[in-house]
Amino acid sequence: MTMLHLSIPINHIENTLFFYEELLGCRATKIAADRIDFDFFSHHLVAQLSPEESAHQSVSIGTLPNRYPLRHFGVIVDKTKYNTILKNLLANDAIFAMPHQTIFTNTPREQDVFLVFDPSGNALEVKGIDDPQAVFSQQ
Repeated sequence: MTMLHLSIPINHIENTLFFYEELLGCRATKIAADRIDFDFFSHHLVAQLSPEESAHQSVSIGTLPNRYPLRHFGVIVDKTKYNTILKNLLANDAIFAMPHQTIFTNTPREQDVFLVFDPSGNALEVKGIDDPQAVFSQQ
């Protein structure tokens, strides 16, 4: 299995732990005073305490009406998991950069998608799609 490793800056350990564990369903595998390692949908995410770095402001891309952060990361999950995550985030008043919507309708790439900020301002995109390999479709 090939795994992605990503390190992100955070400004608060406890808020980050709640967001990723309780709202997204990711298991913390190591918790230290200055970092948390997560099993992020079978990938290795390290949230490192750095208030200076987490204060970044990403530039927006495209002509969307909302500010869509250029710097973001995410996950592609099945639609059942997508709906569970979305429900958890809405119930906890998460801040969305892009609300839930369906894009690429009536194509192999049709997907539900939203973009949300974690407590440190890192932008996370979640896509719900029946066949994850379809994101590579050229149609």
